[in-house]
Amino acid sequence: MEDENDCISSDEEDQLDFLLGEEFGEDDDAELYSPPNVDTLSSQDTCSSQSSQSISDPLERHIYWKDDNTEDNGNVDLRTTPFKPTRQPGFQTTNFTRRQLQHLKTPLHFLNLFMTVEFLTTLCIATNHQANYLINTGKYSSYTDNGVWEAVTTDELLRFFGIIIYMSVVKLSALEKYWSTNVLYDHCPVNDVMTKKRFQAILCFIQVTSPGDIDKDDKLTRIRYLLEHVKQKSKEFFHPHREISADERMVASKHKFSGIRQFIKEKPIRFGIKLWVLACSITGYTFDFFVYLGKKRTEILDKKKGLAYSVVMSLCRSIQGQGYKLFVDSFYTTQHLAEDLLRDKIYIIGAVRSNSSAMPSVFKQSKDWEKVVGRGDFRWHRNGSFVYVQWKDCKCVTLISPLHKGSDVTTCYRTIQSRKTWKKSITKQPLITSDYNAYMGGVDKSNQYLNKYTSYIRTQNHWWKVLFFHCLDIMIVNAYILFTDFVSKSPELFGDSEFSSSLGQLEFRENLAISLMKVKSFNCKPEPMLHLPLFLSKRAECLYCNAEAHMNKKKLPSRKVMSYCSVCKVPLCCSVGRNCFYVWHSDTTVKEYVSTNERLKKRKIEDIS
Repeated sequence: MEDENDCISSDEEDQLDFLLGEEFGEDDDAELYSPPNVDTLSSQDTCSSQSSQSISDPLERHIYWKDDNTEDNGNVDLRTTPFKPTRQPGFQTTNFTRRQLQHLKTPLHFLNLFMTVEFLTTLCIATNHQANYLINTGKYSSYTDNGVWEAVTTDELLRFFGIIIYMSVVKLSALEKYWSTNVLYDHCPVNDVMTKKRFQAILCFIQVTSPGDIDKDDKLTRIRYLLEHVKQKSKEFFHPHREISADERMVASKHKFSGIRQFIKEKPIRFGIKLWVLACSITGYTFDFFVYLGKKRTEILDKKKGLAYSVVMSLCRSIQGQGYKLFVDSFYTTQHLAEDLLRDKIYIIGAVRSNSSAMPSVFKQSKDWEKVVGRGDFRWHRNGSFVYVQWKDCKCVTLISPLHKGSDVTTCYRTIQSRKTWKKSITKQPLITSDYNAYMGGVDKSNQYLNKYTSYIRTQNHWWKVLFFHCLDIMIVNAYILFTDFVSKSPELFGDSEFSSSLGQLEFRENLAISLMKVKSFNCKPEPMLHLPLFLSKRAECLYCNAEAHMNKKKLPSRKVMSYCSVCKVPLCCSVGRNCFYVWHSDTTVKEYVSTNERLKKRKIEDIS
């Protein structure tokens, strides 16, 4: 008699037949889903340990999959790809003598590296020519009583720029408010620097190119000199670190008649002028840029390779052969670009679109792979000098690199929902993705600096002034980055000055405005109480009279008075014939002299009954 345990029911027999039928069906259809010449996931090849889903569908056994369990041994030896910049990265101190470096101590000194005397003179000449031309033709008035244009000087132009920088920090509802006599705007120093009419006149007539030098066939003829000047100075005084990024930048503008205005729905700035920018990923320094003039006006190096290829190759001309790592988004990444940059010793790390020529064929059907993996799973594929990594986060992301190993991993934090609460979870991440996230935002960092305090003043007709003010902001931000880099590397040159510690961009712009407008201070602290004359019970010698005589090395007078200051606690003359009380508080020269003279300081009244 057979053992009862060896018997199975009819239902169990049906279930076993169903499972065996599925298994044989998988083998019959295996060829249909296996890509040629690639590894397939079998029962021996397990998926990532981080996968949150098990493979249950027959199709899923034949998806191309290599992860950190498979070592990538085909990557290039990093010793053969060294970083050899032609100059030391950072602020180029080699352009200066030791004495010149010792005089670089204030924010204005660093801005003057960009606002040279030649640059200011060119602007003054062009502005005066433009003003005289328009006034003589009767199109505009001169903003003066006699009808004659008063020539702009370099000193006046610096004050004009100082007011613009001040306006970028202190925002008011209208331009006229900066000259308002309302008690709410008493703190504004602009009226003491330049009249409203004069400021509006310079704002109206300011030019970069003289009327006689304007080329009507060149869309940027009115701003060309300034664009080239900013690019040339930016490259002269700074060399980027190894990690750089290329991306687009939108400069806000709604001038419909500019002819180069762009509209990008997904951008924070939807309407504006587009710039292609190359920036240092470490500092956010704008190293190179050029204006996009539209499809018809833009020169394309190779029409077969497209606009994105031409943009990147044009931006990277000055850094070829030095071993830079270039980070770009999916708009620029193509296989042609990656190979040509590798030939120039520039290593591209970029995102890849599903329809890009850089997308490997084994990754084309990423939707099937995405369905069966969990967050943090990835796969890689190597083709020659390049490795392609596809990682599942919120969605699938594909990256290309000639330097990374496909199997190298790190971790990152992600916030996930656990029942009714949210918590942070450690998720596996390919090393190439971590580097891409860290260094792709060079242009974004530069944009954050530029957009925080914009110097733009809206003009109705002159669309090119949008670029004029943007170039001014680029010079200020680049000067700020040079300043912070120099302070961090050479703190001994600043000693105990107020600039010995690094400033924020706000303090940097405030100091520029004060220096250019030549005002003493913005933040005069109010006194805790009024300085009032009070009377002593016993006569004492006037401190101001004695200090003045002591400074001029004259015989000390004997002027005993009954009055003293309620706050300063010093005896001072306060009479019709001699009012030392007023002079003491209006002129700080004698007061500062007393504070440094121990003998005179003892004359201060400490205890007054």
